[in-house]
This record gives sequence, structure tokens and C-alpha cells, in this order.
Amino acid sequence: MSDNTSNFHTFALQSGLFKGHDDWYFCYLKSERIAHVLAVLAQSSPHPDLDRLIELASSLPESIVYFAASEVVPSVLLAEVFVLLSAMRLSGTKNLIRQENVSVLISELQHIAQLMGNSSQVSPFVTAEDFAVPFATAPDQIPKRLSMPPTLAEAGVPIKDIYKGHLKRQAGPVPRPSKDQEDRAAIIRDFVLSNKGVSIKDISKVVRNCSEKTIQRELGALIQQGLVKKIGERRWSVYVGSASAQ
Repeated sequence: MSDNTSNFHTFALQSGLFKGHDDWYFCYLKSERIAHVLAVLAQSSPHPDLDRLIELASSLPESIVYFAASEVVPSVLLAEVFVLLSAMRLSGTKNLIRQENVSVLISELQHIAQLMGNSSQVSPFVTAEDFAVPFATAPDQIPKRLSMPPTLAEAGVPIKDIYKGHLKRQAGPVPRPSKDQEDRAAIIRDFVLSNKGVSIKDISKVVRNCSEKTIQRELGALIQQGLVKKIGERRWSVYVGSASAQ
């Protein structure tokens, strides 16, 4: 393992995103590894449903990063994990992925859900061994060009030092949204309440310098607050104000 990789792990754990929340960083790396494993498995038996599964898995690391940046509420992140779990089980039922592989991947996703769901405090239970993702397929079947992200132990990060005192660590305050986030949420809320059924693309024309993914997250938070309702599915979905917000 190169010194650069080891140094980057250390940087990530001390960054504003993950400092004090080492388990979130582990989940970020774990979710990356799950997406890579699915990509490898799909090479041996391509199928459109596996493409959808890989798409879901590939978006999870991004969502964890935005969760760490207070851009995603815990319930939205957990929803993504549960959607991926359901898709994973269905792929096993359809025999698109061997059952032993499905069992391993589901176990890892459940671990992510448990750690990220307990978002108000740093978990004292994560270790380098917990993060290691076992493979039901032989390692030599995994192409080198899709090499897996290293575990922290492989990177030489001193885990015992990182976790020293975790059992004594108390839950910290939940980070407050920034002024820009509050302004953006207010603009989106007002726009939805002032119109009869708007899409994410409609909102993106009003909220500048903001990705559709971020707009989707803001809408998810408004739905959680009971201010907005979603009608329809996927690209045909529109958002309207709920009766309680009128």
C-alpha cells in the first residue's frame, strides 16, 4: 500500500467531513467496495437488472458523503440503503447473483444501515476486521483494474489510536444547516407551494448552482416535515404542497 493512500486515509479521518465520525468513513469505503464487487459479478453474467443494482450501489457512497456534510437527513440515507437491500434480495431470487454472494453483500449493507442509523454518536464497535468485506467469489476472479479500496489496516492506519476513548465519547450536537442551505430549502419550499405540481427540473431552473441530486435531498427533507408530497414515480414524479402546508 502506497504512502499516499495511507496519508489520504489519515487526511479523510481528520477532515471536516469525517472528523469524530470514523465509522462514517468506514461505511463510505465499505459502500464503495460493495459497488465494485457488484460490477465484478455483473461482468460474468450481464443483465439489465444488475445494471440497475450497480446504479443504486454506486450512488450510496455519494449519499454518505453528503450525509456527513449535513446535506442528507438520516432517514433519506437509510431509505437508500433499504432500497438497495430489496434490489439485492430480488437479484438473488432471480438467480442473477449466487445466494452466497447475496448473503455476504446483504450482511455488509445491514452493517452500514446500523452504523449510519445511529448517526448521533460515534460507534464504539467498528474495527478494521468489521470493515473487511469477505468475498464468496475467489479473489483471483476479480480483475485487477477493479481492485478494491483498501481497508484501514491494509493502509497502515493505527486503528487502536483512532478508536482510543470511543467508549467514553458522548453524543455530540447535530450540526445545524448553513445559511445557504436554509435559504435554498426556503426557495424550494416556496416554489413548490406556489405552483401546482413541479418537477425537479422545474426547480433547477429557479435554484441556480445546485445539482438535481441536492434538490432531491431538499425535497426529501420537506416531505419528512410534512410540507410537500411526491406524486408519481421516478422521472414522471412531481411535487406539490401538502394540505397541512397550505
